[in-house]
Amino acid sequence: MNSNHLFAPLPSEMRRRSEMAKLEAVRGIQWRDDCPPEVGRKVAALLRRATNAAWRVLRLAEEHWVAGSSSTVVTMEIERCLAGEGSEVERLDALAAVVYAFIELSRSDKELIEGDFNTPDEEPRYEVDRFLTSVNDVLLAERVEWHFSDESFVQRGNSVMYADVVKPATVLLDSSPEFAKASRGFSAAISRLSDNKPDVAITDAASAVQEMFRALGVQGNSITDQIDAAARQKVITQADRQLLRPLVNWLNADRSDRGNAHHHRADDASKADAWLAIHVAGALMVRLSNQEPRDILAARERRDRADAARAVETVNHEPPEALAEFDPWTMTPEQVAQWQNQEPPF
Repeated sequence: MNSNHLFAPLPSEMRRRSEMAKLEAVRGIQWRDDCPPEVGRKVAALLRRATNAAWRVLRLAEEHWVAGSSSTVVTMEIERCLAGEGSEVERLDALAAVVYAFIELSRSDKELIEGDFNTPDEEPRYEVDRFLTSVNDVLLAERVEWHFSDESFVQRGNSVMYADVVKPATVLLDSSPEFAKASRGFSAAISRLSDNKPDVAITDAASAVQEMFRALGVQGNSITDQIDAAARQKVITQADRQLLRPLVNWLNADRSDRGNAHHHRADDASKADAWLAIHVAGALMVRLSNQEPRDILAARERRDRADAARAVETVNHEPPEALAEFDPWTMTPEQVAQWQNQEPPF
């Protein structure tokens, strides 16, 4: 197990992530703006592993939960909320409060934990880096659109790179059937990050770009070959080629130096390397689509609104069930109510 993580995924979780990756290859990545019970329970387990003073964290977190949330009315203990009680929005607040309390106590808590006649007193222990890394992995694995960055809990959309590159790229690939293979590669790269496999993520990100080129009719043994061929085929302009070539060269080199395709050790690549590869790949694919990121997202929003409107229209125009033949002695209560609300069948 990687020393930066408190737990390694077990077989059931590995299977769940694999099934999610297959589903995302078809529908694209769907980010969520709340916190399901599974995440809350996992974070509670991580807390108990990362400190020997979990009760102090929970006590301070409850104060933060009241003071920092939109509602000052808290109807349950924060530990019960993490375990599954309350709403998923409340749980997102509770999770954030726990991590903020953990960070604060790691700096300020100097009070010894009293032992008993068998154990001596001990200093409080807070493994901040491992806790934050593990919490972020859990959030990413469940596709929660929030994470901890620079000790602040923020939406991924508040990151310029995420808002202008990663999200538009996932929406673009999901919305275009011809880019299905590129979509699978890009989704797989993000999944590999949550699996703590940055070397595989780098390889998948580069493969996604290659599949994007192939979808545009551009062949080649490497991304570098493909961008040259794209310029020759006038898929991109020579100016585009000059602009994109340094990015392509970097991505190709990063794949060779740190990806798993050439059997490098897993610790040769960091998550920062993998995120940069994903951002570069996403930027390349958005540019190759010849669309603006904001236009891609706006088109997706229009499509979602149209789908929702059609669903409502379908429900409103469904023909009413046929009334039973009128018989006042055999009608059920439901049929009586239906008869009272509509024209009687005589």
